[in-house]
Amino acid sequence: MIMEQLNKTFETKSGKRIAARPLTRYDAPYLVDIFEHMSPESRYRRFQQTLENPNTKQVWEEAEKIAQMADEQQGGFIAFWQRALLPDIPVGAARYVLLDAETAEIAMSVRDDMHGQGVGTWLLRLAVAEARAEGIHKLVGNALNDNDAIWRVLDKMGYPYTRKPDGATSEIVMDITG
Repeated sequence: MIMEQLNKTFETKSGKRIAARPLTRYDAPYLVDIFEHMSPESRYRRFQQTLENPNTKQVWEEAEKIAQMADEQQGGFIAFWQRALLPDIPVGAARYVLLDAETAEIAMSVRDDMHGQGVGTWLLRLAVAEARAEGIHKLVGNALNDNDAIWRVLDKMGYPYTRKPDGATSEIVMDITG
């Protein structure tokens, strides 16, 4: 991992100090916490399905599956709001999962009270930098066509991407070789 080469801290637009570190196998509780602090609309935009009252057991199982995936199969970061004299709060995560030697699927989640603060863009930049360092050339994903926030984030990244609409969603392919 190239974490030591990346800017591990970030200050939000509202002045909160955020720190990121690589995802670990012990991060399931933090991933669940981020999920629990996402509104049904945010969950729908992220997972492209209605998740108003999800089964708690299924949420935990999915978080554990993500956290315990082998390092050789994935990379990514989890971010925490660092509060003086109080416990840190998980605010977002971005990760990629290898599909082949040069392609990975990318995903990102940010809790609702951190939307619009630059956290998602910063986390995505960390994940893209790490993916590039690992020799990945393309990142792929899906997004709802009306998810203006993700399209703004992708535009800020500075990498060329294609968007192939299919109904309410678009397949995204980002070339990160440049």
